[in-house]
Amino acid sequence: MARPSSIYELTSSELHEVYVEASHVKENGEIVEAEYVPHPDVSWVRGGTMVRTVRAGFYMHWADEVFDRQLRLRCDEEIDFYVVTFALEGHWQEIAGGRRRTYDRYSGSMALLRFCQSSEHRAMPTADGHKASHLTLAIEGSQFRQWLTEKELTEHPLLRRFFKGEGEPCLVSPITSRARLVVEQIQKCPFQGVCRTLFMEARCLDLILEMLHSLSPAPALPTPRRLSPQDLERIHAVAEFLRQSLDAPPTLAELASQFSLSESKLKAGFHQVFGTTTFGYLRQQRLQKARALLANGECSILDASHMVGINNPSHFAALFKQHFGMNPKQFQLNATRQK
Repeated sequence: MARPSSIYELTSSELHEVYVEASHVKENGEIVEAEYVPHPDVSWVRGGTMVRTVRAGFYMHWADEVFDRQLRLRCDEEIDFYVVTFALEGHWQEIAGGRRRTYDRYSGSMALLRFCQSSEHRAMPTADGHKASHLTLAIEGSQFRQWLTEKELTEHPLLRRFFKGEGEPCLVSPITSRARLVVEQIQKCPFQGVCRTLFMEARCLDLILEMLHSLSPAPALPTPRRLSPQDLERIHAVAEFLRQSLDAPPTLAELASQFSLSESKLKAGFHQVFGTTTFGYLRQQRLQKARALLANGECSILDASHMVGINNPSHFAALFKQHFGMNPKQFQLNATRQK
């Protein structure tokens, strides 16, 4: 029977038939980071991937691709690895467990997998002009279990069962705002050499922390209020308005009045949707905009600070370093060197 044109199937050991190494980075004579692009004769995928050895037995994989059909990758290698993966755009599925249950990983989700129980990995076709983007960490089982002993897992029954090989082999949860930020920091790492090595390892550990924390038991919280579709639309409109008003944002009361929400519903609903307060969201957007201005060399640090509505340069520098791990001057110098 001919293979359906809407599906492409291969095994993990056949991946070399699809991708070819485009470039690599050496440290101490060893390849630690490599980029791969599809072979010229592979028409069903565009884009590329990057793989980095974080440390022995600990690997990072970044994919930014466009698929014109469903890819089914059969896992024909039984290796003891745990995988933590963050879906930024696109739709993936894991077929895992004895009953071959399907676990969906939609855009905006993160997951922890027992790779040895995953029998198939699927990447769904992408819409025109859209990419499938995700970052994945793979850690050898012995190393992960060494980090998380029975003592550390005493108060985490879900994780204790998971690392004992019990229960669901794939745990999926919504991606956190902190995880999104760390993924972006990895994607736009400004360092080279030993600083890049240390930066990548630190950020990868941050992502593992976010994943495990999202699965840890949390204190009981009040049941979030139900938001109507109209409320959700208004809250997203508030966020868009804030992004367009970085230099002179309105007060909370003005926002609530302008978008026909009570202040209490705006505060609770905004935190429910975005995981932060309106002020916290505004600060994030201001710093992201300032970083983009500095990276493009469009203006000075002082100008960037004023353009995003932070008029105290010392306060701006402190916020920038807290958010991105370096002060604006260091970031600007690194961005200039890379041009």
